[in-house]
Amino acid sequence: MTRYIIALTELGLKNNNLISLLREHSSDIVDMFENRSQRVFEKHLDLMPFYDIFSDSSAVNLALSKADDILTRNKELGIKTTYLTASSYPKELALISNPPAILYYKGAEFSDIPSKAIACVGTRKPTRISYNAVNYLVPQWVHEDCSIISGLACGVDKLSHQACISAGGKTIAVLAHGLDTIYPKENSALAERILESGGILMSEYTVGTKPDRFRFVNRNRLIVGLSKVVVIYECDEKGGTMHNVEHAGRQKKPIFCPTIGEVVEDIQTGTKKLIDEGTASVIQQGRDIAGVLDALGSQITKPRLNNTSIKLNYLHAVLSILNAPVVLEATLKTLNINIPATQDVYTTLVHMVNDNSLDIDKILNLLVENNIASVSKTLILNG
Repeated sequence: MTRYIIALTELGLKNNNLISLLREHSSDIVDMFENRSQRVFEKHLDLMPFYDIFSDSSAVNLALSKADDILTRNKELGIKTTYLTASSYPKELALISNPPAILYYKGAEFSDIPSKAIACVGTRKPTRISYNAVNYLVPQWVHEDCSIISGLACGVDKLSHQACISAGGKTIAVLAHGLDTIYPKENSALAERILESGGILMSEYTVGTKPDRFRFVNRNRLIVGLSKVVVIYECDEKGGTMHNVEHAGRQKKPIFCPTIGEVVEDIQTGTKKLIDEGTASVIQQGRDIAGVLDALGSQITKPRLNNTSIKLNYLHAVLSILNAPVVLEATLKTLNINIPATQDVYTTLVHMVNDNSLDIDKILNLLVENNIASVSKTLILNG
């Protein structure tokens, strides 16, 4: 079936046509390709608009050939496929008004990902507010058997995926291009960690599809569609993150935003608007996880993580996504810490925290400060 669905896309059928065929004529799709007589189309009058397409045998054969090439490439890259009416298709996504007729994915099966899915999105240049909010909230949600959905972009997406992985959770990254590449390239290592930790990389686009701007808007509907709740961290009122708000509204998904304080920066204007207008419920502080769980139809069921556990997870997550090696070098230099190349940095720092020779708050603050500065190309060398 997958071969024929891909061939239909190569023949130029739009997604809404594919959805209709799969939902109403799934059993006839193979027949349309294998027995291209008018009888197949006359059997269901609503199939007649497709008759002219299938009367061109050379075009149909070319589409099948392209489909075979795509499937061969998929096999080489370990890319799997599922389609709307298949049992392996994500159930939450199938409920939206325009789900992709076909999905391409790598890693685990969608049924392996906890169904209490939270979309975490926001600015590509987060401040300390997003660093803290993501790295306090996500581990606690993962502790309550939640999964995290995001888009593998820099900034909040990257923080959210890694916070989930560091907490032992499973995360889905929705890409706006073919799975034969990773964009941005700097997130390639993170993409591998997502797969290694039992997560999924997925896309509605075939191999070879480039990350054109409009595809990111389309991608956002899938991030929201896979989730039950949307958490929007810092975002500009005119930024791309606001597309998630539009999708959440159409899909009737509840929206939450962490509080941003009294002084509002440009990158937080979207968040402020969502809170002020009542579009989003407010997450008041790092322990305020119950509201999102309630929106998921769940509640706190396990002993709460203590602050030290959350902060150690935070440390692991930040060390995993530093913008450049010089960030760590500058931070350790400021703290007068020398770690031999043969030693694992995280393990060594944990030992120092446990024996009270290192203040975990101080190193977290410095790492975040230096990483934000490094993204801005102005590394802070002294605390």
